[in-house]
Amino acid sequence: MRRRALPCRWQRPWPTTSAARRPPPMRSGQDLSTGVARRARTASAHLAWPSASAVSGRQATATALTCSAKPPGPWLIAMGDDRVTTAGRVSMRSPCRWHAFLVALGSGLLSLVLAACQQTAPGPPITLGLIAPLSGASAASGEAIQRGMVLAMDELNQAGGVLGRPLALAVRDVPNDPSAGVAALRELVQQERIVAVFGGIFSPVMLAQLDAIHELQLPLINPWGSVTAITRNGREPNYAFRVSVSDADADEFLVRYVLEVIGARRPGILADTTAWGASNVVGLTDWLARLGTAPAGIERFDQGETTMRGQLARLQAAGADALLMIANAPEGAAIVRGMATLGWRVPVVSHWGISGGLFVERAGVEHAEEVLTLQTFSFVGPRSPKAEAVLRAYHARFGTRRVEDVLAPVGVAHGYDGVHLLALAIRQAGTTAGPRVREALERLGPYDGLVKRYAPAFTPARHDALQVDDYLMAVWREGRLVPASPPRVR
Repeated sequence: MRRRALPCRWQRPWPTTSAARRPPPMRSGQDLSTGVARRARTASAHLAWPSASAVSGRQATATALTCSAKPPGPWLIAMGDDRVTTAGRVSMRSPCRWHAFLVALGSGLLSLVLAACQQTAPGPPITLGLIAPLSGASAASGEAIQRGMVLAMDELNQAGGVLGRPLALAVRDVPNDPSAGVAALRELVQQERIVAVFGGIFSPVMLAQLDAIHELQLPLINPWGSVTAITRNGREPNYAFRVSVSDADADEFLVRYVLEVIGARRPGILADTTAWGASNVVGLTDWLARLGTAPAGIERFDQGETTMRGQLARLQAAGADALLMIANAPEGAAIVRGMATLGWRVPVVSHWGISGGLFVERAGVEHAEEVLTLQTFSFVGPRSPKAEAVLRAYHARFGTRRVEDVLAPVGVAHGYDGVHLLALAIRQAGTTAGPRVREALERLGPYDGLVKRYAPAFTPARHDALQVDDYLMAVWREGRLVPASPPRVR
């Protein structure tokens, strides 16, 4: 009889789909690098369920056999010799005894296999979506979020998954293109059956997705985009949650830092023309007025603009004694290069967009020096036990060695905490149904995360997990982003 191996759901836990729609599983230790992402506009990675060697006791024994939800076909227990010896006492040479022994042994093993399938086989994976830039100038932000999510999913899967099911991740590489973001969201729901979606650095993409998210009753976890209206969107029930900075709090932090810590009196504002830039111009101006001053001037620029000489010259002529900068990495680099060209040296205090891309590489180390940048987390300096453990896991998973190799650490931290908070909500809800998970997110108990202790992360009235007291200021020194002194406002 031809030997036939049984299919094993521990080795292939993913639902069957067409080859065009199902990417290969992500291998242990596979590097989710930006270079890989650039080779395809659409990427999808799946996390593998622990192997049999990672399961102890009876589970490992059952898994080492094979199991399938479908009745197996003919199969043979292959023996290496024409006799089986048990405890060195029973030797069977008679064909009748041999046949009887095989029947008994086969029946026993089949019972064990069926019991193992019922008790230990995982259900279909719980798939989470990520829509973020994984190529282009802001790829570092998307890669950081993805890596933080992967680290959290590794931990959860090694501990048995969520509701007895492994977690999987499906990713779409989307730039700052709102229509592409909406299309990617619907594709992930239809093709990958995601139960929640994580956003990226671009707030305009998530703002455009809000209608579809609420129509689909799909929880959104926002680990980077800061426009206030993403979570404070006026919808009831509200499916948008944020583990990130909100501009309403960021503007207070930036203004208070520039006035109270740096000592500026009339800072200028330079912001892009997107919804993100507009939101911050309003917030910064309001907070300057609350603290008894006004901006020396307000200048705007389009994303992709590479020459800022005119805007900078007008702010310099207006007597700005500091610069509040709302920019992503490419435009931020153009701004500091333009300041160097003008010979204009005043403190620069930036929103965190420049930390999500190749700011130093485009600006030059010397021009980026001493630029202050809003953050919420850093692996540099004293670390909590959890931060130490996550950093070790990061190095092991992605082949890095130094703290400096962890790009955009806020993305890593927010992606990591976001997955754990979502997993807690799914467990609490006892289901992956969107309305039940949304309700559970609003009623979570305390959780000790990487960024902070969430107690709780969200409430029915507040969908922002971080507040102004959780923010910190960092500074670029010798090409590294390190905590500033002091890192916080009083």
